[in-house]
Amino acid sequence: MSRLAQELEKKAYHLRTLSDVSQEIFFLNDPKEIIPKLLLMVMGSYGSMQGVAFLFNEQQSAIDVFSQRGFDSSLKEDLDLRLGNSNGGVLAGIDQPVALEMGRALELDNPLLDYLVASECSVFCPLKLQDACIGGLALGAKLVGEPYSADDMELLGTLVKQGAISVQNARFQQQQITQERLRKELEIAASIQLSFLPSGVVDVPGIDVAAFFKPAKEVGGDFYDFIKLPENRLGIVIADVCGKGLPAALHMALTRALIRSCVAHEPVNMSNAVLCTNSLLQQCAKTDHFVTLLFSIYDPATGTLRYVRAGHNPPIFYSKRQHRYDLLGGQGVALGVFSGITLEEREIDLEWGDIVVFYTDGITEAPNAEGEMFGVERIEQLLSEHENRSAHAIAEQIKSSVVEFEGPGRQFDDLTMVLLKKSVSSLYG
Repeated sequence: MSRLAQELEKKAYHLRTLSDVSQEIFFLNDPKEIIPKLLLMVMGSYGSMQGVAFLFNEQQSAIDVFSQRGFDSSLKEDLDLRLGNSNGGVLAGIDQPVALEMGRALELDNPLLDYLVASECSVFCPLKLQDACIGGLALGAKLVGEPYSADDMELLGTLVKQGAISVQNARFQQQQITQERLRKELEIAASIQLSFLPSGVVDVPGIDVAAFFKPAKEVGGDFYDFIKLPENRLGIVIADVCGKGLPAALHMALTRALIRSCVAHEPVNMSNAVLCTNSLLQQCAKTDHFVTLLFSIYDPATGTLRYVRAGHNPPIFYSKRQHRYDLLGGQGVALGVFSGITLEEREIDLEWGDIVVFYTDGITEAPNAEGEMFGVERIEQLLSEHENRSAHAIAEQIKSSVVEFEGPGRQFDDLTMVLLKKSVSSLYG
């Protein structure tokens, strides 16, 4: 056979080998399947009975996938010691397949290659994606005893590169699957969280009530609740769990369940209900989350609003008759942090047209592009401009104003508000 014919046959063999390897690993979507399959096919292509392939995790802090044939079982432990904490640095500078026979690797002065030479490997090729080394593959000697030729090294580089691309595609696909699963789980969590919020119109004589909740992420740590109490009284809860996202939402669900349970046992004594909630939070929640909470009770028989603050933002009270704004104070600290806390109960008498605004700090501390906060004063201004409208219309106006103030896509915290407006005289007054 002429030299040209031999060269053509070799090229054809290389192309068939590349095609076979590509077809075998193309449809695999798990690096734990790709690396062993790649190793076996490369070993078969060169007629070698020894081979090892490894893949770093995506942080390059440890070997994530390992496969070996024909070597001692201690090989993985030895490679872990040499590669586990190197962040791929031990492979820096190795860009092409390296022949390891007859000490040729020694000139690279690389401890990994020195070890592979001592383990009777004949060739090593890094798995690289762009400039990042994500793993490597080494082979023992060919069964026929001949050294690896320049053509062999070129084909090995091509095969290993194809394997690296397949790993990249598989990881990308896994990330997409994970992100889609997370997206669906967050959608379910958001739906569950919204189901916790009161539905329908609050029907209590003498007041008009509106509320909204707009989480900064898919789920949030704010919540509000309406609790029906004996004698037609209405309990109003608004709370803010520190933090955002799913952890805060889970803590929110726990807090909501506990305050409802405690109010059921203490439907009259507001402070005891909140103190009970604090105690149970400390027992049930083993995290560093704390909760600011405000619990109030409106009595339609007298037109009075009693409330207790546990570290929460003071409500804004607007007196229509006096055209005056006040922040409703009261001593109290956040829940879930300290035991034996002290709370101060206060009450106010509501007259026709008076408005009380309960809110979380996501509203007053909402920043615009210049870093200026929305603040209490803007809420008071909106109340002045829209005081004759319904509670729902006023609340929606405040929400849209906050969103516009922050700017598109710039919501940094959950937005939650309950707005109460005295609509008629008290039930018996």
